Amino acid sequence: MSSIYLKNTFNMQKPRIGLLNIGTEETKGNELTKESYKLLKESAEKLNLNFVGNVEGRDAFSGDIDILVTDGFTGNVFLKTVEGFGKFVKKSLTESLKKNLLSKLGTIPALPGIKRFAKTMDYKEYGGALFLGVKKPVVKAHGSSDEYLFYSTIKQAEQFVKNKAVEKMQEEFENLEKKLDKIENI
Repeated sequence: MSSIYLKNTFNMQKPRIGLLNIGTEETKGNELTKESYKLLKESAEKLNLNFVGNVEGRDAFSGDIDILVTDGFTGNVFLKTVEGFGKFVKKSLTESLKKNLLSKLGTIPALPGIKRFAKTMDYKEYGGALFLGVKKPVVKAHGSSDEYLFYSTIKQAEQFVKNKAVEKMQEEFENLEKKLDKIENI
């Protein structure tokens, strides 16, 4: 579903899909992860998926994957760890740059870049989580949302509706079902 969403919303023709795991070897992980790996690997060609294999958490932001697949519990822990790390980086960088007059002066030319970086690290800029696989657009906001995050979530939901994401996913699934029926009847 996320592959279809990225293709239709961001024009990514073959989004790279990684499975979050404790190692890159296909024999790593718990039973759920091993079975998920097997299903993704076996289905990749048939479903036109670009499955790249297991991905360790430290490589999630390498730029080598577009979609990170995981179970809900692990995904939530991972997401909140990343959010916390972003806050830590922001706080540490701010303290370092304000340490003395020289560092404050040295920061001035870099401020536009620092602000752009801070914006990319702020989860409030991205809105909520899209629920894929439902009949109507659904976006869930973060439990600790403030007014800015709600604003971002509403903008995200608006874009979700404008892009006709649900309708396009349904259409893709219907086409995929037809394709799979043809393959099974051969």
